[in-house]
Amino acid sequence: MNLTAIVAFILVFGLIVTVHEFGHFFAAKKFGVVVYEFSIGMGPKIFGKNWHGTNYVIRILPVGGYVLMAGGDQQNEYLEDLRPGKLVKLKFADEKKQVVNQIDISDSPADSDTQLMRIKELDTNQTFIISGTINEDQNVDVSYRLAENTQIKISEDRQFELAPKNRQLPNIAIWKQAIVNFAGPLMNFLLAFVLFIGLSAALPRVPLSNSQIDPMPGYPAARQGLKKGDVITRINTRSVHSWNQLTQAVTSVGDRPIKVTFKRGSQQRTISIQPRKAVESGQTRYLIGVEQDTGTGLNQRVNYAFSSFYQGATMIGSAFLHLITHPSLDQLGGPVAIAQTTSSAAAAGFLSVVSLTAFLSLNIGIFNLIPIPVLDGGKLLLNLIQAIRRKPLSEKTNQVVMISGVVFIILLMIAVTINDLLR
Repeated sequence: MNLTAIVAFILVFGLIVTVHEFGHFFAAKKFGVVVYEFSIGMGPKIFGKNWHGTNYVIRILPVGGYVLMAGGDQQNEYLEDLRPGKLVKLKFADEKKQVVNQIDISDSPADSDTQLMRIKELDTNQTFIISGTINEDQNVDVSYRLAENTQIKISEDRQFELAPKNRQLPNIAIWKQAIVNFAGPLMNFLLAFVLFIGLSAALPRVPLSNSQIDPMPGYPAARQGLKKGDVITRINTRSVHSWNQLTQAVTSVGDRPIKVTFKRGSQQRTISIQPRKAVESGQTRYLIGVEQDTGTGLNQRVNYAFSSFYQGATMIGSAFLHLITHPSLDQLGGPVAIAQTTSSAAAAGFLSVVSLTAFLSLNIGIFNLIPIPVLDGGKLLLNLIQAIRRKPLSEKTNQVVMISGVVFIILLMIAVTINDLLR
């Protein structure tokens, strides 16, 4: 891969992941859930910025991302620094020093507005109380109430807001949790559609979504009188309404004569065509010699965007269903395969990269809806189970389910990556 291909891969994958995670982030914020971190990439941090109580982070490996919400599976990563025995600096919301609104764990020096405390007990769920020793020489213990929006400062670029129970993801209404979980794939679908719209506007001409043809000179279809603009409606006894249906119908016939029914204006005719044998890359094909007709009209461009989205979604959905019934690693591609495909698209030009990005965004959106724990589809399934049971799964059961999902996805990614490298 050259530098252009590497940059294209980072931009394509980064855009898809950012849009996906923004869906979760936006929905969570709308429902009042405290969001600790919005992270793009995995592994060590290379950039971080705190803004309005959320840490925005870019990490070194451009192969994923996440939104860390209060009450989520990874929130202990943020709360572990608030353990008993930790020396912290407290700031108060009132002059009487009764309500704490900031707990500073950073290395910044204490000042006259802060109170040093060695934590003994901290409750961020029920009572919102912090207790500890403020004068260790005299062993003075005190308790303070925490403001509901108490800020925790770990460093200049790593801060977050404590979340009361009603602002934690598991404690909002089930339908709101479901929307938060579905918002990521939804944003992938919207990105794909917007890119298909952009592609339809940028192309000089767009393929028509129906079975309207443009015969190739010298091939059987042209010799039998088919003309540009004719719409094929039937191959033998099989009705066709789209280009994909037309190509599948012709391919299934082989070298036998084909009865082709077509419309020209208001007239309909049927002719017989003998396909021509063609050998390409060692593979034998039988062709009647027609290409998909193209157009430049606004309606044709809009139809192209809608049909591209629909055909891409149905093709990917069918592929996943086939994978479930006929499991095979050869049908899957990981980051290595995506990087190789992106490299080929980058070599073909900008519009090829746009088309690939739309297709990959659809792919990732649909993949995330598979009901596997840790994926959005698995979380939606748990939301459904909780709605039916009218109570959440036990914490132990939930942990087992999530850990099994993480292990499965990690093993799958390792297997797929090894398979990509071997290929």
